[in-house]
Amino acid sequence: MTRDVSFKEVQLPELAVLEDEPVLPRNVYEQRWARLRERMEQTGLGTVVVYADREHPAGSLYLTGFDPRFEEAVVVVGLGGPVAVIAGNESLSMVTDRGLDLKGVLCQSLSLPGQKRQTQRRLSDALAEAGVDASRPVGLVGWRSIPQDDVQGSEPAFAVPHFVLQELRHVAASGVVDASDLLGSSDGLRATNDVHQLALNEHRSTRASGHVWRAIEALRPGISELELSVLMGLTGLPLAAHVMLATGADRVNGLYSPSGRVIGRGDRLSTAVGLQGGLASRAGIVAEIGDEELSEEQREFVRGYWLAVATWYESLAIGASTGDIAEKVTKVLATANIEPLLNPGHLQHVDEWLDSPFAIGNDHRIHSGMSLQADIIPVGSDPGMFANVEDALAIADEALRAEFAELYPAAWERVQQRRAWMEQALGIHLAEEVLPFCDRPAALPPGLLSPTFVATLT
Repeated sequence: MTRDVSFKEVQLPELAVLEDEPVLPRNVYEQRWARLRERMEQTGLGTVVVYADREHPAGSLYLTGFDPRFEEAVVVVGLGGPVAVIAGNESLSMVTDRGLDLKGVLCQSLSLPGQKRQTQRRLSDALAEAGVDASRPVGLVGWRSIPQDDVQGSEPAFAVPHFVLQELRHVAASGVVDASDLLGSSDGLRATNDVHQLALNEHRSTRASGHVWRAIEALRPGISELELSVLMGLTGLPLAAHVMLATGADRVNGLYSPSGRVIGRGDRLSTAVGLQGGLASRAGIVAEIGDEELSEEQREFVRGYWLAVATWYESLAIGASTGDIAEKVTKVLATANIEPLLNPGHLQHVDEWLDSPFAIGNDHRIHSGMSLQADIIPVGSDPGMFANVEDALAIADEALRAEFAELYPAAWERVQQRRAWMEQALGIHLAEEVLPFCDRPAALPPGLLSPTFVATLT
């Protein structure tokens, strides 16, 4: 059955007023350590060393809840004994505040330039103190894996500073192997979330979407990007990406932070807020639904794009092939002469992009515990055509849904209200395992000055 996209005025749900943010309980981390150690035994590793820094804290946050500030840090997990965190002068005090049985190890070579170094200088010494097992191979987890095809020669590449690898090799007598996929791939431990992490992600995603929608609702010609960003109501929670708000008369790169540029009628506008746990984004034309600046070509572009977004949502189901979903969405986009800039959707965790199994030919399957980003960035033949809608969501089987509803009833009620609204207002039918985490999910107004006029399925 062919389905059409039309622009209709709908009643947008009120933005959520949130309860206190969930806190991951101690046993969540203990279970994560146990699962990692089980995989270490399966792969013959005696120690896993996880690199982290301000831009790439996800591995450390997953295992310890520690988010390094200013400095690099290293987490060391052996097959037994306490999990250790190696940190510099400023961050070490944060390790002991976690409420976990963590061993904090000072390494002043991780500290900022010019700071004192006389206590514990070299990382190799700190790694030995942290318990690196020299008798068995050591798995090094960088902030991402680097495919062998991306480097010359047969030696593996590691997404860590060279001195970290160099110092580790001094103590890892049995060799260092790339273990980044243990945590950070589509099959890694962070690709499947427990109920507590999903509840935290829902809370953060709700906040992120609220920030974006407050900007849209406050938008008017004559306001500057910086003035508009103030009206987002940002809270100071840790970001997964810098706040984005950018405009331009003919085209715009949505990755930029806000500036003093004054926004004009007919401009292109893109904005996104990504907190650790969820991101929301919208892009469109600074115009009202009936304005001439919102051309018929632009409307057709939005129709074709949003039909692909709706197709993506409706294709999500436990057991569905991510490769088949990618192919289906790409074909829908192609009917409107649009291509996806990146993958049509991806995994997220506390980092905005964990990995993406949504690629044509990929044989991964949708499974319970996935935390996903509806992220399909459209590229048309005319660079002036402009739209984007991104929201966070999760996949949960019957048991996980029951646990979510019992432990986090307020969040569960928000999820159920969003599901009902997507079907009743937008015409998007979701499988029962699909849990929208953002307010006003998939709502895309082609004219941002008319936010209640959105794309819908008919």
